[in-house]
Amino acid sequence: MSEKTNPELNTEETAASVSEDTETTVLTDNDEAVAAESNEAIVPDDTENTVSADTTAGEATADTAANEETTDITATEEEQPKKKKTGLQKPIIIACCIVLVAILGFLGYMAFFLKEPENLTWSNDVNDVTYYYEFKSDGTFTGYLGSIEMNGSFQKTNDENGKTITLDKSFGSFYQGAPATYSIKGSRLFGNQEMSCSYSEEYEFTLKQSKREKKLLDLPENFTADESLVGSWIFKYMNYDIYKVTFNKDGSMVLEFLQDGVKYNGIYTIEGSTINFTYYVTDSTVVPIDYAVDGDYLTFMGYQFVREGSEAEKAATSDQANMIPQANDQAQETQAAEAVTEAAEAKEAAE
Repeated sequence: MSEKTNPELNTEETAASVSEDTETTVLTDNDEAVAAESNEAIVPDDTENTVSADTTAGEATADTAANEETTDITATEEEQPKKKKTGLQKPIIIACCIVLVAILGFLGYMAFFLKEPENLTWSNDVNDVTYYYEFKSDGTFTGYLGSIEMNGSFQKTNDENGKTITLDKSFGSFYQGAPATYSIKGSRLFGNQEMSCSYSEEYEFTLKQSKREKKLLDLPENFTADESLVGSWIFKYMNYDIYKVTFNKDGSMVLEFLQDGVKYNGIYTIEGSTINFTYYVTDSTVVPIDYAVDGDYLTFMGYQFVREGSEAEKAATSDQANMIPQANDQAQETQAAEAVTEAAEAKEAAE
């Protein structure tokens, strides 16, 4: 059985329903409009914040870029001097290397190839006594025998006959004014050089590179110096300084033969009017010498000395003593030749 619908009721209900739907739709549309307006009100604020943030970020990025550019410029400016400095260092390093190579080459030449007597200490034994020789670049030499020291000069020649060396003093194996031929072998670096010398086939000798053994005497114990004696004294003749003696407060003493270039280093003690002078050769040798002091004058070894630097020294005259005149050059050469001959004969007789 079919259910019948009231057309009128349905129409009213339908109309009411449509009206409600319409209101609902209108309300809904209004709500969406309000929401839309609310969203539009919110969007501008967010946009401004977003723009502001973007602007700030852009400014920060620009600052960062500017800072990076400044840093790059600064770094570039700092690098430029460094590059210049590095370029300047290269020639300095090269120059230092050249100097170093030159020094090493010179030292190598000095150590292995230089065959000259200068700037070394040499020694040889004569009658069981050791003599030391030091030849200097300025043409002077110093010889040592115990505590005795000799100062002089030497000359060298180099011609077709070979090398020669001539001393102006007789010392050790050398004779005054007599040229001795020489040759050197060995190495300075290893300290084994030898200098072979000869005056003739009958008279030859060898000097060896060595280190000098200094002979020092012990100072006297409980020593009391004579204050009037302490100082340096000189004996003069014809305005030449002949002898010089120096007494020190500690008991050391130096006696010099100025014309001969000989210096005796030793010690002294005093007993009454006697000075006991002690020096060393192969053993200690004591020499008693009388003395007397009178102001700036000293009587010593039989001669009258004057105090060095005093008025008495300035007034010293030639009547202090007699002195044997120095031999001339020809006489010296003759004496040297005779000495060499005698030495060769003595050597041959000993063999």
